[in-house]
Amino acid sequence: MSETSVNLDAAVEHRVVDLVDIESARQIFALANSVKNRTRSDQAFLLAALVLHSFREGHACLDLENIDTWRGEHGTEIAWPTDASSWMKTLGENSDVFGQPAEVQDLSRPPFVVEGGLVYISRVFQEEVDIAQRLVAASGSTVTVVLGGPGTGKTRWVAEQLGAMTSGNVPSLALCAPTGKASRHLKAVLDKRLRESGASEDVLDALQHAPSTTAHKLLGYHPARTPKFRYGRHEPLPYKLVIVDEASMMSLSMMNRLLLSLRPDAHLWLVGDPDQLASVEAGSVLADIARGAKRSDSVLNSRFIELTKQHRFDADSPIAQLAAAVRDGDIAKARTILNTPHPDFLWIDPQKEPEKLATLQSEVVNHARLVLEAAESGDIEGALTAKTKLQVLSSTRDGHLGVYDWNQTVEARLGPSTSKRWYAGRPVLITRNDSSTGLANGDVGVICNVDGHPRASFGDPQDPTTIALARLPESDTVHALTIHKSQGSEYEHVVVVLPQSHSRIVTRELLYTGITRPQKKLTLVATIESIEAAIMTPIRRATGLADRL
Repeated sequence: MSETSVNLDAAVEHRVVDLVDIESARQIFALANSVKNRTRSDQAFLLAALVLHSFREGHACLDLENIDTWRGEHGTEIAWPTDASSWMKTLGENSDVFGQPAEVQDLSRPPFVVEGGLVYISRVFQEEVDIAQRLVAASGSTVTVVLGGPGTGKTRWVAEQLGAMTSGNVPSLALCAPTGKASRHLKAVLDKRLRESGASEDVLDALQHAPSTTAHKLLGYHPARTPKFRYGRHEPLPYKLVIVDEASMMSLSMMNRLLLSLRPDAHLWLVGDPDQLASVEAGSVLADIARGAKRSDSVLNSRFIELTKQHRFDADSPIAQLAAAVRDGDIAKARTILNTPHPDFLWIDPQKEPEKLATLQSEVVNHARLVLEAAESGDIEGALTAKTKLQVLSSTRDGHLGVYDWNQTVEARLGPSTSKRWYAGRPVLITRNDSSTGLANGDVGVICNVDGHPRASFGDPQDPTTIALARLPESDTVHALTIHKSQGSEYEHVVVVLPQSHSRIVTRELLYTGITRPQKKLTLVATIESIEAAIMTPIRRATGLADRL
């Protein structure tokens, strides 16, 4: 190993870790040295920084067997042990900082925990263990895992189970999803399906009174309170059935809090698509549960339901076929679909087909103009309905064909009226939950003229909610929005845009999430190189949860 300053500085310079990781590692070791002063090696500092960095990148732990991958394409010149045994030796030499699982329960628990070849932040290790223990303990009857891709009938399954409940035997319900918009949509769809199927009044009444919100709000989160969550081990949630939709987006920490907050006789339904994007925070809980539950020897196997029949698209739909190819990492199949003409699917290579890209941009602008004209005339229903017809989803915010680029292009071509901040026809995305207006992170609306004044309109086009601009929470313009922000939403025609050169943030799961948003038509704007690179870059978050199940 080279000198400390060279190693750690080089690790930051080559983006193997960030400066904040190094500084945090120094503070951890300084605190440890105040108890037991000793000399620490460069490798020990780097190892601690890597654990912290991996957590910020969404991993539950650092896998020493795959530690070399953290050097990536930038850090190959850094002095770096290539075998796990060298790193394990460093762990042993610093056992006061890198402790054993049994020490987690101690009052003076170590900052990190080592289990096998996995290195965890102690808190994260305990959360993972707690989740596994609670799922295993409850798996006999109280936890059901329902998995399936878009259009496979997950919400239909939930409605059928609720509809089959008999009068006098309907539990108190709670619905939650990653965003307020998604949770409200779930409740509305369930209500519609249950009424159509002739469900009992008891079921309809239970659904009507069920909270439908985010997991944070369901658990009573308040940043100024200690503890920050109202519900937990000492005050469980009052509901006997909790349904979590879009569960792939639930983080390790939030899943742990939810399980901790369930009453002993409560049932939990986890519903989602494990192939979509996971939480931006640490963990890939639903994917881990899916991997664990699929094993025949898993205690969750009998409570695991996988829906595969496609209801949204025909069997020969190119959208469904492309989604399957991306999900399975089948580049050859994806190439075949890309090169097969179909009225519901269009692939545009922006480098080779600039004229097709220009035509598409005109189509996007014309769609925005329809929204604008309806909004200017005060036709709220028309504006909100038109907004759902087409949506551009970009993988990036910045750069050519990123979200900001699309927004600027559309507004420039719509004309001078868009120079005003709150112009009629401006589509807005709420970025913060706001209890005073009832708006939630993820809600999309349109600024419309109402009695000669601009107001923000949201919700059902036939029964919209209008909000004064002075009361509007934080929002962004969304002629285009990121794929991440679109998760849980659907649009009639979706335009998915990838950067022309591959970016490490463009993964298989990101592409899969984007191309499964359309209801009828998909346009994919990307080079073949960026498509194939995305398919070949699955997210592999290091966790130990699946093995614990």
